[in-house]
Amino acid sequence: MHSFPIDYVEPVFRPPSEAKSLILPVTNGCSWNNCTFCEMYTQPQKKFRARKPEDVRRDIARAAEAFDSVPRVFLADGDAMVLPTRRLLEILADLKQAFPDLRRVSSYCLPRNLAKNPLKNWQS
Repeated sequence: MHSFPIDYVEPVFRPPSEAKSLILPVTNGCSWNNCTFCEMYTQPQKKFRARKPEDVRRDIARAAEAFDSVPRVFLADGDAMVLPTRRLLEILADLKQAFPDLRRVSSYCLPRNLAKNPLKNWQS
């Protein structure tokens, strides 16, 4: 028996549309966390923080070793688009190199963070 290649901070929320996606945490929690309808990230261990680039790279490498093909990735937790554009581009490049069959990368996003991010119109 072997463990899953990514260490998650529980609980992990998987959107229904991402049922077949690899969940890759690039942040922990949500940068806003003030929505009146949402209690997903209220646990103390889900306090917002960006994950260290080396930790994300390690998770990508370990997942690439564990899985033959990964066509879809969901960048977790609550708002990956809060990361600087440079950092997001690095993550996308690392994912594409690790998973040649990758076809889709998605994430939750606050509209204000999407509006300020030049990646909103980016395509490979």
